[in-house]
Amino acid sequence: MAFRRDFKDGKWPFGGQGGPNDVPAPTGVACAKMSEILASADEHAGECSFGGLADTLPITPGLFVNEVGNIPLPLAPEHAEKLISICEKSPFGHNMDTKMDESVRKSWQLQPDQLEFRNPSWQAGMEKLTETIATRLGYKGVPLNCVLCKLLVYGEGGHFLKHQDTEKEDGMIATLVVQPPSTHEGGDLIVYRSGEVEHRHDFGKANGTAAYFPQYAVHYSDAEHALEKVTKGYRLALVYSICLPVSLCHLKRDPNLTMSDELANVINSMGPEDESFALLLTHEYTKKSIEDLGSGALKGVDSARFRVLEEANYLVPADKKLRFFIAKLAVQVDNRLDEEGWSCYGHKQALHWYTTSGENLGHWEDKILSKKPNFLNPANETFLQFWKAYGNSEDVYTGNEGPIKSTKYSRFAIVAWPAECHLENVA
Repeated sequence: MAFRRDFKDGKWPFGGQGGPNDVPAPTGVACAKMSEILASADEHAGECSFGGLADTLPITPGLFVNEVGNIPLPLAPEHAEKLISICEKSPFGHNMDTKMDESVRKSWQLQPDQLEFRNPSWQAGMEKLTETIATRLGYKGVPLNCVLCKLLVYGEGGHFLKHQDTEKEDGMIATLVVQPPSTHEGGDLIVYRSGEVEHRHDFGKANGTAAYFPQYAVHYSDAEHALEKVTKGYRLALVYSICLPVSLCHLKRDPNLTMSDELANVINSMGPEDESFALLLTHEYTKKSIEDLGSGALKGVDSARFRVLEEANYLVPADKKLRFFIAKLAVQVDNRLDEEGWSCYGHKQALHWYTTSGENLGHWEDKILSKKPNFLNPANETFLQFWKAYGNSEDVYTGNEGPIKSTKYSRFAIVAWPAECHLENVA
């Protein structure tokens, strides 16, 4: 309801016009064709969350903890209590603060320098698992790093409400949770996308393998997720950061030559009506990930689409080449409640620009380019799908003037224009 109120006049962010269920199409023959070709890049995208039986790992990791000794698994109550006695309670981040509140998060944690895995097969198994993860995330052949962050213990009632992970390591793109054999009940990991449940990881409980084999789950680091309450027993989990190597930008991937050639032909044919275009990104990103990695932070379908655009751009002559940027498109809509109901009194939009290597180019308020963006739409999204899932509302109470609802919508995009037109586009 609030979303439709924000855009009830049919005017959408950055020049869009139409009904909520209208499907915006790019202008110009070349950009329309480019949008159509990029739709088929989806099949090269990685999965946003997956998991199951960790068959590359030995059944027993040989877990040894300082001050406690060997930890047999599944975790029995007496060993769980010994482990908890040397752990610290798990905090959580809120804005820029670190807080403790068991109604939000209830678990105990141990830092990696306090434990070791004495089964010699464990490290080799983790390396094989990391290769599988790289492929399924869309990074086949890229030597991703798997860094142990912490050991977690959940007792009865242990849980973690919906949240996003903080980026614990440079180049972090995903979180891996490994659960050794366990007999606890409850404690499913729920991964969300656009506010809806996308994946439920039960770590082998439904098929009866949880007590006998290690299980794993992977999700992108910026994906919202929650751990449901443990209803019986103790759950032990190992949390790893999956990170890109520093040399990512210099790594070569097998190009999709057919698609690249097709896109190169389109770029060669671009005319005056195709002076620039914008490709909205599907996944959510943080300022830190973009500044650290630039286009290397892109995931799944976003990575697949941008990669093929870059490959095509290499194939065209110098006078036809495009220049790519990353932009964060942001819109703030303010509504006030009075005797006549809600009414809009403020509507601001801004862009924050980055190079594809992550250099921060600054913030432009109420300025787009010399023209409004020509949005490609390879997924045939409606205006509603363009923006609804990317909004966050905040209620502000101002005394006698009535409450204000401020909603911020933001998406990252790849923006491109001919390199020869760069100066006039930023003027």
